[in-house]
Amino acid sequence: MKPVRRLILLCLILPLIKACSDDSSPEDQIRRLIDSGVQAGEARSADDLGELLHANFVSQQGHNARQSARLLRAYFFRHRNVNLFSRIDDIEMLSANQASVSLYVAMASTVISDVSALSSLSARIYRFELQLVKQDDWLIRHASWEPASISAFE
Repeated sequence: MKPVRRLILLCLILPLIKACSDDSSPEDQIRRLIDSGVQAGEARSADDLGELLHANFVSQQGHNARQSARLLRAYFFRHRNVNLFSRIDDIEMLSANQASVSLYVAMASTVISDVSALSSLSARIYRFELQLVKQDDWLIRHASWEPASISAFE
């Protein structure tokens, strides 16, 4: 095999090997899931957010994954700029493949540079409770939320 082909093959295979040998802690994996959700939300990608939901996902309003993705698309249609600022409050491992996450998310139409910027923005702040399950990756099985105050970030 020519050296260039070997290099290309190596570049394609290394990420797969790394993904298969992920030896990070479950908490680190869950933090990456939350980060992926924040990035997908700011990118206004209902599809990417939908990929983080378990096939049997149910929201607090009783919406399944497909219904939730439709609601997200409608939200993103109405809100052209979505900026999120999050803080994980707690990750509780319930078993090797189940976890509970409590987090706060501030949402605004302008960039939220840090906690001090929240007071000058008209950001909406929510407390989310997520129930996660691990299959190949961690996925959100249930989500509930309620309004929260800026003090959650202090």
